[in-house]
Amino acid sequence: MAIFICANAQNDGIKSINIGFAPVGYIHENIRLGGEKYRYDYKSYYNINLGYEKQLGGVVSLTEIKYAAAKFDKYDLKGVSAYFNPLQQEDIYSVSVTAYAGKTINPNKRIQFPVYIGIGGEYINGGPFHNIIFDLAAKARVKFYVSNKIGIFAGGTGRIGWGSKSAGKSSGSKKDYYTIQNSQWSVDAGLIFSLN
Repeated sequence: MAIFICANAQNDGIKSINIGFAPVGYIHENIRLGGEKYRYDYKSYYNINLGYEKQLGGVVSLTEIKYAAAKFDKYDLKGVSAYFNPLQQEDIYSVSVTAYAGKTINPNKRIQFPVYIGIGGEYINGGPFHNIIFDLAAKARVKFYVSNKIGIFAGGTGRIGWGSKSAGKSSGSKKDYYTIQNSQWSVDAGLIFSLN
């Protein structure tokens, strides 16, 4: 669970690198088209994330790259798709890039409480998924700076995303698409190193 994050807790205009690990989380996926509804749940989640953060006073921005993976848990299938095999039990992984903005409670102190809201894109692969989706995300952390250059963090992230999956052509030349809804949550921790 060791993670590197770079930051300076005592000055404005702080730039830092965050490296984190999330050992706990969950992924839930839905695929729908008309009366067809396919639900997939994944457990034994983990992710590794790398972030670049800038803080000026209480205003904070974070750009984060994340790799996540989880094992198949169960499904609930309502329908028989002609375009993909719903009876898939593969594990899943995803790669995402998310841009966050937010506010830090108690800025420029040894203990800080940043809260972020973000948007991003994510590529999901595994089971019936080989798709790009767009996400809304929220993140909250507690940071503790051991020195002006090194700190640690712990927190949680939730995200919900939407995408589509080709269903081939319907009775005419019109192409149909399944909708994909993705939801995830995770708890992570890491370290902080200042770039200042």
